[in-house]
Amino acid sequence: MALWTDVIDPATLTGYIREALSDIESRKGSLARYLPNRETPDISVRFVAGQAGLVAEASYRAYDAEPEVGKKPSGQRIVLELPAVGQNIPVSEYDQLRTRNASDELVLREILNTASQVAQAVSDRVERVRATVLRTGVATISEIAAADDYGRTAGHTVTAGTLWSSATSVSRLTDLQTWVDTYETTNGTLPGRIVMSRNAFRLLQTGDEFKTSLVGGGSRRATADQVNEIVEGEGLPPIEVYTRRTSAGLLLPADELLLLPEPVDPNDWQGTQLGSTFWGQTLTSSEADWDLADVDQPGVVAGVYRNEKPPMIAEVVSDAIALPVAANANLSFKAKVA
Repeated sequence: MALWTDVIDPATLTGYIREALSDIESRKGSLARYLPNRETPDISVRFVAGQAGLVAEASYRAYDAEPEVGKKPSGQRIVLELPAVGQNIPVSEYDQLRTRNASDELVLREILNTASQVAQAVSDRVERVRATVLRTGVATISEIAAADDYGRTAGHTVTAGTLWSSATSVSRLTDLQTWVDTYETTNGTLPGRIVMSRNAFRLLQTGDEFKTSLVGGGSRRATADQVNEIVEGEGLPPIEVYTRRTSAGLLLPADELLLLPEPVDPNDWQGTQLGSTFWGQTLTSSEADWDLADVDQPGVVAGVYRNEKPPMIAEVVSDAIALPVAANANLSFKAKVA
């Protein structure tokens, strides 16, 4: 297939697909608010894992005595290769025939509609790896048998002593307080959000602690606003219900919740210590025919190719190098509640 630029060039289509990705993240809700996007002109990243959290206290000294020499927080220096991700979606011979005598605007619309599907596919796959990293502390990618372990302490993956699904009398607040205390002990700071599935929220909501007593001895389940008010009134972080799913199912399983730092803008990678979603630079982006400026080469790119012989099928081709990285994996915590 040859690059097909009759209707749209790769630089313009790349700008469109990146805008579509950004729109998907803002419209659907994205874990990029916890592992923000960060572009790098490379295919590998280097960082020191585990530097967030508590540091050794300073020591008092006598006048004229030198200050004690301290140590930087311990951490493991890590180099990771970023894997490639992408999807090609055909613009079929039939669809091209239907628009054969149409204006360039209609042909462009067909290409952009296909590009939107490509953006969705890339977004969904990267978002699933974000969820895996936040749930497990490991970037597991089955297609390439990769499992980059970011070294989260075992105590940050727990199961409720008595599952919330087993009885309404189980103290949900006690569990949450225990897990938040563990998080704070490890990191020296409270989590900023409790992120949970809709099912986990409903199990929280049905707990006896959240019931409203009615005249005559009856009771009713608390509303969502009342649940949040009670939780935050106990000094616990706000709750965020995360329900995003892809063709492969829910990204956060129905029986789990996460403790995470305060969310930031999906592109504010400097605003959090938890980590980032690195977007590297593909070989495709540096091709002369793609005509991408150096500054625009890192990140997902897209172009249209077309077969020069029958059946002359065209394809919207995407190419990216991306990996969610938890530089300080202990700033995440997972609890199974059902």
